[in-house]
Amino acid sequence: MIPREKLTAFAPGIQWAVLPGDGMTLVYWVFEPPACGEVPLHDHVVAQGGVVLEGSIHLRYADGSTSTLGAGDCYTLASGVPHGATFTERCVVLDVFAPNRVEYEERFAAGAQADRFVVVGGSQ
Repeated sequence: MIPREKLTAFAPGIQWAVLPGDGMTLVYWVFEPPACGEVPLHDHVVAQGGVVLEGSIHLRYADGSTSTLGAGDCYTLASGVPHGATFTERCVVLDVFAPNRVEYEERFAAGAQADRFVVVGGSQ
């Protein structure tokens, strides 16, 4: 668990903490619906894996399929795979991006906040 004082606002209803590593970036997310909205369908050049720590996440894919993951469930997404997410309850997720999501590391360090979930460094 990340202490609340280490979390910063990413967008309304979304808090995060970013930890850069050697060849990877860890991102601790807290999503609070309905304010968090949804994560739009997007892709990125880095691979992504994660674990749901609390609540549930509904992952969406470009082919229209979905999967619902709850606390303790893990997932992986290959580079370039379009995906998005919706939330029906508070959800805490730990994502691992490899190689580093430099744009997330820079955005977190700068304390930048958006008015909604905005994908940086990917395509929509």
